[in-house]
Amino acid sequence: MYSFGVVLLELLTRREAVYFEGSKQEKLLASTFITLMKEGRLMEVLDHQLSNGEQVEEGKIELLHEVSELAKQCLSMKGEERPTMKEVADELQRLRKFTQHPWEQHKPEELEVLLGESSSYSTGDTTGHYSLETQAALDIKAGR
Repeated sequence: MYSFGVVLLELLTRREAVYFEGSKQEKLLASTFITLMKEGRLMEVLDHQLSNGEQVEEGKIELLHEVSELAKQCLSMKGEERPTMKEVADELQRLRKFTQHPWEQHKPEELEVLLGESSSYSTGDTTGHYSLETQAALDIKAGR
């Protein structure tokens, strides 16, 4: 799980696990990340395109903090304190749902019930999720 935590960090920071910053001294991404998190300076290590406060919505900042916390748990020095891959997968699934539009959090069958449409209408995509365009077409077809 430690390695998975390092991969998460590389994605969050766009830095390699061992990097050089300014000086010619090697820095370990994991230790820099842990130190900055403890100091409450997480945004300093995250990729600026992800963490630019002016452009990032509040919910996205919360999501970055939660993914960072997951990475921190994976990087625990004590193996028994690290989450299992199942726990990580469950947490990532939860976070994925957090970022979806509320309609996307339902199964296609639930959407049909919520929208009051029959399942014979094709959504045009393989996910079974309705796009705004598909919803507009459904509204026109139903005379709404």
